Amino acid sequence: MQFLLKVNLKSNCMYRIFRFTFPLALFLTISVWLCSCGNSVPRKYLQPDELEDILYDYHVALGMVSSNYEEMDKRAYNERLYKLAVLKKHGVSEEKFEKSMVYYMRHAEDLQKIYKSLSERVRVEAAQMGASIGTMDSGLTAVGDTANIWPIESGLVLMQRQPYHVVSFEIKADTTFHKGDRFNLGFDSQFLFQEGFKDGIAMLTLRFQNDSVATRSLHFSSNSRYNLDLNDNDRLGVKEIRGFFYLNKEQNVQTSTTLKLLFLSRIQLLRMRSQEPKPLSTTLGESVQESSEDGRSNTTDSPQKIQSEPSVPNLPKRELVR
Repeated sequence: MQFLLKVNLKSNCMYRIFRFTFPLALFLTISVWLCSCGNSVPRKYLQPDELEDILYDYHVALGMVSSNYEEMDKRAYNERLYKLAVLKKHGVSEEKFEKSMVYYMRHAEDLQKIYKSLSERVRVEAAQMGASIGTMDSGLTAVGDTANIWPIESGLVLMQRQPYHVVSFEIKADTTFHKGDRFNLGFDSQFLFQEGFKDGIAMLTLRFQNDSVATRSLHFSSNSRYNLDLNDNDRLGVKEIRGFFYLNKEQNVQTSTTLKLLFLSRIQLLRMRSQEPKPLSTTLGESVQESSEDGRSNTTDSPQKIQSEPSVPNLPKRELVR
């Protein structure tokens, strides 16, 4: 009798434990299964890490092609050769690659994550190779301090569907901005199109302290390096900077099964400080002094004679500085 009582007590305890823990375990199992199903990519497509490796090599290859100044027909031919070489390296057919890219176009959030990781990978590897992050290209020159004030990721991907067809930016001026600053927006473009019309647009706008506006834009359709320059020539002082990148869409084209992507990389917005112009009176005095020291001065080049010339108005010093 005591033995049966103990068995019944144990059975009741096990039943209570099972009754409370089984629903919780079942709920956790179903939740994990649903999460894994929602985040997984079908096996017939490239997985995110595989696609990132291919895109990395692909962008490096396109960068090598765009660095050579060739005719457009020859460049397009070389781009295709490099693309096929990259796919062969990874053992992936062109059909699978393009179908995978179309899949990720329909899952734009996943593609954005891949390209963000890809941009960070390029940045880190460039730093390990000795490249300084945020430096300008060798073709750019500036007088004074230079800084990269680009506010978001240095790599972006655009596609012909809303809201992923445009990326805008806005920068409010702070104490590091000075009158007369010059600005350069530079970026590398890489189109990944199966077919169709390629048209990317970049725009840069400066709003000055007096609320006047200066704007510059460009259309681009090839894989190359582009630059937009905009300056505070009148030394008004910049209040804010705005701009955007936009991937234009062909009219009356509704298909979503064609691969059409625009990758932007190495985006920089450089603020270059220019030297303030010297006061006219100071410049004039320095030129006269240098002429005297060189021993080339004579009576016609004396300071009194130069000051009496009509080309140099006899104005108060404060107005000359302006």
